[in-house]
Amino acid sequence: MPGVEALVLSATGDVVSLREFVSGASTYPLLAGLRPDLYRCFMSQVWAHASAQGVSGLIHPETHLTDERAGLLRAQTYRQLARHWQFINELVLFEIDHHVSYGVHVYGYAGHDEVAFDNAAGLFHPDTVTRSRVHDGSGEQPGFKHEGKWDLRPHQSRIQSVTDETLAVWADVLEDDNPAQTRMVYTVNEAALRTLETLSAAPRVGKLGLDFSAGWNEKTDRQAGRFKGSWGPAVWQDAILQGPHLHVSTPFYKSPNATMKHNQDWSAVDLERLAPDTMPVTAYKPTGDPVAYNAKYTHWGPDRSSSARDHYRVAWRAMAANTGERTLISAVIPPTSAHLYTLYCVGGGDADLRTLMSVAASATSLLHDFQVRAAPKSAILKGVFASLPMVSLDHPLINSLLLRALRLNCLTDAYADLWAQCWDDAFLDDAPILTQHDPGQIGPEWTAQTPLRRAVDRRNALVENDALVALMLDVPIDDLVTIYRTQFAVLHGYDQRDYTYDINGRLVPNSVLAVWRKKGDAISVDERTATHTEGHDYVYELPFSTLDREADLRTAYAEFERRLADS
Repeated sequence: MPGVEALVLSATGDVVSLREFVSGASTYPLLAGLRPDLYRCFMSQVWAHASAQGVSGLIHPETHLTDERAGLLRAQTYRQLARHWQFINELVLFEIDHHVSYGVHVYGYAGHDEVAFDNAAGLFHPDTVTRSRVHDGSGEQPGFKHEGKWDLRPHQSRIQSVTDETLAVWADVLEDDNPAQTRMVYTVNEAALRTLETLSAAPRVGKLGLDFSAGWNEKTDRQAGRFKGSWGPAVWQDAILQGPHLHVSTPFYKSPNATMKHNQDWSAVDLERLAPDTMPVTAYKPTGDPVAYNAKYTHWGPDRSSSARDHYRVAWRAMAANTGERTLISAVIPPTSAHLYTLYCVGGGDADLRTLMSVAASATSLLHDFQVRAAPKSAILKGVFASLPMVSLDHPLINSLLLRALRLNCLTDAYADLWAQCWDDAFLDDAPILTQHDPGQIGPEWTAQTPLRRAVDRRNALVENDALVALMLDVPIDDLVTIYRTQFAVLHGYDQRDYTYDINGRLVPNSVLAVWRKKGDAISVDERTATHTEGHDYVYELPFSTLDREADLRTAYAEFERRLADS
């Protein structure tokens, strides 16, 4: 059409010119090399026009506070800030998506060399921060949710004074070599900040020298003919695992359905009926020559002679669900298996299997999960995992930690070697603290009785694992339960209502719960019967109940403290 060519060229020229102008080093030196977000230009303009006594307030996004490339801009931001209030738009105060985060930024220190600003994160309404500034500090510390609703309660602990020393703690947590430019760590209360300070003093997983693998690329490696879409059970050397296959210390969590309609077309695995020789059901299978398939996969070691597939590995879901039930979701995967890059893994190096299992146990804990979600991100990359704190293998309680991690992860005979090589006779003297409904029998050799299968037994082992890791890293129990209650709102909510167990320790499915909530204990046997997605029928026996994770954490922590004192 006449004139369209000139219109397109003119408009394109305008956009390119604007992009080059706002990202030019001479125009906006703090923004050089960054994506030209216009809000960052407004920040720079405000600072440039500020007098020594001037105060300016802006509401804008704050991606620069977590963007790894925005160090120069971030360092200047910290020096300019007088107050920083971070909000989440869940109450829809602005007519934009309710998930959007933004900040109220008060700038008032033009030319100031030291960092000194008040900071509050996880806010939903401005009234909360207004009242928190005059709060006396009494009462429990708030979090994201309270009694099923967004937590609007004021508290003195919400407001933290950020100084250069605070930036140093953030840098320690994030393994950042430049504290002045460190990314921001978002903590809702003083207990969270205090816990991060404690965790930052511990040795890091990265010091172990473990090797890393991102697995197959779902697009490019598939196009290259390494594998194809093909549903069904797979022997381990043909298994290509994906994120939903595993959950926290659970390498058999879900399996893809044969329909494979979309990325949520998966069904839960029945761990109670899991056969010792069970193979995973996968949506992808290798193609072509097995030797060539293995040769193209990640290899480890100084000369890259050892395939990552030769090792037991700690794998975790790559995607970071920062506000979900859990963020760091990890489990141990066995030798010969491969995975897509929806999972990452570490292993090999100079670490023996007991060391690897100590990493697996630590990564499962709420504290490690909290450290990951304290600095929001889209993916949990190698550096994030390497920055996690490490428990000492010389700690008197290390066998208690390893035993629980092994019984949670070693679900089939694919883990028999791992169990045998990590075995210690001290396991026989380690009694569970919380109730076990199906304790099984353990010995030096793996059997079908080795893993914990009943839902409540696995839940209780994870609670004991959380208490152990906290005690081993010198985090007080009061801070641990505060972290659980205030930082894991979704998990806390599930514990209050959704995670309901029957008298035999089985997790009651929603189909039965819905009827029980209407009829109470008058519910009939037929109504208490449900068929698992794998075809097994279960009768859920009354009474039904939820469990108090906070009380159980305190019970486990106190008993482990007693055992530590005795040792």
